[in-house]
Amino acid sequence: MDNQYRIINQCLQLLKQSEMPTIKKLRVEIQLIQMKRLLLNDALPNEVRSGCCGEEVFEALLHQMRGICCGGYDGEALSNLMERISGMLSILGSEQALPPN
Repeated sequence: MDNQYRIINQCLQLLKQSEMPTIKKLRVEIQLIQMKRLLLNDALPNEVRSGCCGEEVFEALLHQMRGICCGGYDGEALSNLMERISGMLSILGSEQALPPN
């Protein structure tokens, strides 16, 4: 999960440098920080680490962040980003709720 964690840090750095309105930045930042917290859980199953929340998924998130933060703020693109992050959070969070085997 080191690479996923690093990618979230890159996303946060891009967010700081963006021209996005402050309230929008804060909403995205909160979600990214929640994702970092979930990634730190040692009980995260390997299927999640390499599958639905694998490196490729995080790389796509970073690419989307670059488009929004470096290419100019767009409300619809931001909504899509927030949906993606919410989906990732729900996958990571739901896996946390599963009882250990």
